[in-house]
Amino acid sequence: MMYDTWAPLQAVLNNGPHYVLDNQKIWTDPIAEFNMACRISSPIRAEFYLAPQADSLLVRGNITGQVILPCVRCAEDTRFELDEHFDTFEPFPAADSAAGKPPDPELDEYFIRLSPLGASLEINLAALAWEEFAQALPGRPLCSPDCAGLCPKCGLNLNYAQCICAEENPDPRMAKLRGLKINQ
Repeated sequence: MMYDTWAPLQAVLNNGPHYVLDNQKIWTDPIAEFNMACRISSPIRAEFYLAPQADSLLVRGNITGQVILPCVRCAEDTRFELDEHFDTFEPFPAADSAAGKPPDPELDEYFIRLSPLGASLEINLAALAWEEFAQALPGRPLCSPDCAGLCPKCGLNLNYAQCICAEENPDPRMAKLRGLKINQ
């Protein structure tokens, strides 16, 4: 189950605008829950600076740490250094939404919500940290920019050796192009 921490917004702000999350369960639980091919190699830390605005909360922060991801071409372990700065506005839910009026479509009540008792606002800093962490991960991690990948026939890692699969059975559709010379 994803790590979930709802804290009264006023209590968080009373402790100061600076907030640090370094409990590794914030990261390890969702990684396991979503079966992500990701391992933490140095502790991940999220720092937040919270500044209330008239109708929203300005969240500024930074996520640091290191993870290991598989290369998308050769599947070898790839270290990725996290040092991501972020700024986001999280709108406050309007009192109207608690009174049965339709909620604001911009509102994501997974981050800020009215408390179940309706007395105050609550914030889920762990969910904010997880979202920023997930967005900071590379979409296509590579072990190196010139990674040769795997042979599609035998699966040999072409970064370490050249296989002979391509030479054994060339594609007959390409026969006419094999003798083509290009002048530059």
